[in-house]
Amino acid sequence: MRVRFALRYGPLGEGFIHVHHIVPLTEIRKEYNVDPIADLRPVCPNCHAMLHSNKDVMSIADLKAHLRKD
Repeated sequence: MRVRFALRYGPLGEGFIHVHHIVPLTEIRKEYNVDPIADLRPVCPNCHAMLHSNKDVMSIADLKAHLRKD
């Protein structure tokens, strides 16, 4: 996806990606320290929007399974 953003937006789009929290921010307490390796996953903006498209946040595995159905 990075390449597509760079092709469309030039240097502005180079390296652009969304980051998804495995544990939703609403469930993380103030004293919790986010570990970027364990707690975050890079996802394209479209997939990120779909993960959050319902009241309950969909897991990445569930979204992958949904996409494989097609």
